Amino acid sequence: MQGRRIVILGSTGSIGTQTLDVIERLNHSGHATNIVGLSAGRNIDLLTQQIEHFSPYIVSAAEEDGARVLRDRFPDLTVLSGCDGLEELASLSNVDLVVNALVGAIGLSPTLTTLASGRTLALANKESMVIGGELVTDVLREKGGTILPIDSEHNAIFQSMRAGEHTEIERIIITASGGPFLNTPLEKLATVSVQDALHHPNWSMGSRITIDSATMVNKAFEVIEAHYLFDVPYEKINPVIHPQSVIHSLVEYQDGSIIAELAASDMRIPIQYALTYPARVATGLPRLSLAKMSELSFELLDVVRYPAFATVHAAGVRGGTAPAAVNAADEILVSRFLRGEIGYTAIAGGLQEILDRWTARADTMNEQLTLRRILNIDRWAREQAAGLRPQSQS
Repeated sequence: MQGRRIVILGSTGSIGTQTLDVIERLNHSGHATNIVGLSAGRNIDLLTQQIEHFSPYIVSAAEEDGARVLRDRFPDLTVLSGCDGLEELASLSNVDLVVNALVGAIGLSPTLTTLASGRTLALANKESMVIGGELVTDVLREKGGTILPIDSEHNAIFQSMRAGEHTEIERIIITASGGPFLNTPLEKLATVSVQDALHHPNWSMGSRITIDSATMVNKAFEVIEAHYLFDVPYEKINPVIHPQSVIHSLVEYQDGSIIAELAASDMRIPIQYALTYPARVATGLPRLSLAKMSELSFELLDVVRYPAFATVHAAGVRGGTAPAAVNAADEILVSRFLRGEIGYTAIAGGLQEILDRWTARADTMNEQLTLRRILNIDRWAREQAAGLRPQSQS
């Protein structure tokens, strides 16, 4: 752990800032961790503060305008921009670990670049596996890189899988809180407000992932991720509603044993495990008090309440560019909901419409999957979702 060199892609976002907090804690506990490079979107002021505090020698901004500002502020710092900047950061040779905390399809290419070099990737960018799982699997097979999952559910699965052999796995159980509308009458879902949807009962997250947690789109994405990350067929990956969000996921083995990971609802815990793996380090992160837990409850995921889950799950099973289509459409539909252009239930209706249109395309099946094809479908789905007339699905 001494002097480990790290690049963080997406350092000003929620996962990025929490990763830097974990690194501070590790450094204070005597586990030196050096920030080699950082990338950020448009929050140049926060990136400036991070540069001043952590002293990376190379950074990248999403846009060239932001890069010029940084060059003026830090004339001795190497400053890059755009997708090329992300690629260069992902391919640095003097790095032990790349943290991909980017949001969106833009994270796939840096993931492939990192793994193609045979290096270790701490992955929080779900799109890498949702839209590009087949490509990532191919690169891992050919180049031998390593993925350490940061997402709390997949980090929990990763930890639980250390208890047995892969051939002994009976099923993976992914937990979901149920979001803010777990007990809302179905007839009222069409009129829930943006504020209601953003009120997650357990986690503090960005707006899109919070809405995705309400619709359960995020849980379908996690099933797709688990399929590729852990090489387990879809029929052996089961979501279950667990409102308390104490058990983050479970692995059942063929002898009937179920191994679960429990922790406080704090993303810094799985982040730290990815950064220190295989070691565990005490840095003062929150502890789970079993004495204060009155109950742990579970129930099956209801696809009538969460129709978007079924649509996205179906896209994952179809494979190819179908997950890219629904992922891109979801991003646009959630943005439209947040702006008040469409109702909450129109998100699910729109996703089904995009999947139907994807199925009707003549060029979606029986072609080799490439990054170009994925990005082309991503653009197509965004255009389609932006033009959809508001409809709901019940």
